[in-house]
Amino acid sequence: MSPPPGGKILNGAIWLLAAALLVENVVLLRQNHKLKTTPPQADVFAVHSDRPLRNISGVGLDGQFHVVPLPTSSAQHLLLFTFAPTCPECQLEEPFVASVSSRAKKLGWRTVWISSGGIEDTRAYCEANNIPVQETLVEPPFSTYLRLGLGAVPQLVAVGDQGKVEGVWAGRLTEETTTAVSRFLTEHSTGASSSVVAPAVPAGSAQAQALRQ
Repeated sequence: MSPPPGGKILNGAIWLLAAALLVENVVLLRQNHKLKTTPPQADVFAVHSDRPLRNISGVGLDGQFHVVPLPTSSAQHLLLFTFAPTCPECQLEEPFVASVSSRAKKLGWRTVWISSGGIEDTRAYCEANNIPVQETLVEPPFSTYLRLGLGAVPQLVAVGDQGKVEGVWAGRLTEETTTAVSRFLTEHSTGASSSVVAPAVPAGSAQAQALRQ
């Protein structure tokens, strides 16, 4: 004796529901496995201050590839300014940046400017804002882009002995943060200074190829 038509429909609906639940569980299991096994994406919007900086480099406005000499003792300090020529926040903070840069140099800090823009746009920006072109690098390799969080500018980074990140000021400088930075520079100053950027690295050398990775 065959089941009534209503029974067949009910059985079919139950089987469809069971199949849908099975598929959903399989999908959830796969997604959970992917979340556990996939490493987090690199954060390009923040300075990686949990470990010392290494191999900070870029192209100078002379068109040559340069490496920034990092401090190698407690008597050396470096101040990195990151910016972009088209960044409105960077334009607005310029009066405060000039004040911080001048103060840093008087106290013996080296200053380096790293732009996420191209050479010509950056050159025009530097000339308009009195930023020393010989202290400016552009087109940083991804390792530098990542370490300095160049996905978000402007940022100010204080670097100490062996590349240790001693302070980070993210976003546009204001009168309040400029006062705080100036106080920090005074407390950490030693009066020591050295070359801003190292001599150009030969374009075809193994060192240049490794640093561009």
